[in-house]
Amino acid sequence: MSEPKPKSMIRLLLESGPTDPFLITKLNLLEELQAAHARNDHKTMLEIGQKLAANDKAFGQARENRRAMMKKTVVQAKATADPDERAKKLLAAFEFCVKAACEAKEESQDIATFNFGVKQLGVISDELSATPPDRFIELAQFLDSPDIRVRAFAAVWLRHIMPERILPILKEIDKTEGFGTPAGTQVHFAISELELEERKKQNNTARNQKEPDAKS
Repeated sequence: MSEPKPKSMIRLLLESGPTDPFLITKLNLLEELQAAHARNDHKTMLEIGQKLAANDKAFGQARENRRAMMKKTVVQAKATADPDERAKKLLAAFEFCVKAACEAKEESQDIATFNFGVKQLGVISDELSATPPDRFIELAQFLDSPDIRVRAFAAVWLRHIMPERILPILKEIDKTEGFGTPAGTQVHFAISELELEERKKQNNTARNQKEPDAKS
C-alpha cells in the first residue's frame, strides 16, 4: 500500500481553521492554481489569477470597511452632548471595537485593523475620562461580560486604578486565553506589568523598614 500524499502547505492552512471567507477563498484558489500549474493548464491559470485579483480587492475593501465602522461608532459617541447618553454610547463603542479588532486578528491575522481597534479603545477611554464626572471607571461593567475578549480588555484598561481587583481577573482569563490570541497577549503583558509593580512596591517597603534600623 502506497504512502499517503503529504498535504500541501495551503491545505494545512485551510485545515488550521481560518474563518475569514475571503482568506478561505484565496487559499482554495491558490490550491486550484497549483493543480492547474501541474497540468500546464494556462487558460485555467489565467482565470484563477483574475479571481484571485478580484478576491484580494474585496478582501482589502472588507478590512477598510471594518476600520471605518469602528471609527464611525467612536465619532458618533464623541459627538453626543448629554453626558449620560455620551457615556452610554462610548461604552457601547468600547465593546464594539474590542470585538471588531479581535475578530480581525482571529479571522485573518489582520494586525493593522487590530492595532487600529486598540487605538480606538484609547480614544474611547480618554473620552470617558473627559465626560463629567469622569466615566472611565464605568468600564468596570465589562468585568462581568460573557465575552472573554471584552472582559479581558476592560481589565487591561482598568489595571492601574484597581490593581488588587484586576490582577485575579487577568490571571483567570490567562488560564484559557493563550499568549498569541488577541486578548491573551494583552492580558499576559498586563499581568507581567502588575506583578513587576508589586515587586517594586514590596522592595521599596522593605528598604524603608531597614533605613530606621540602620540609623539607630
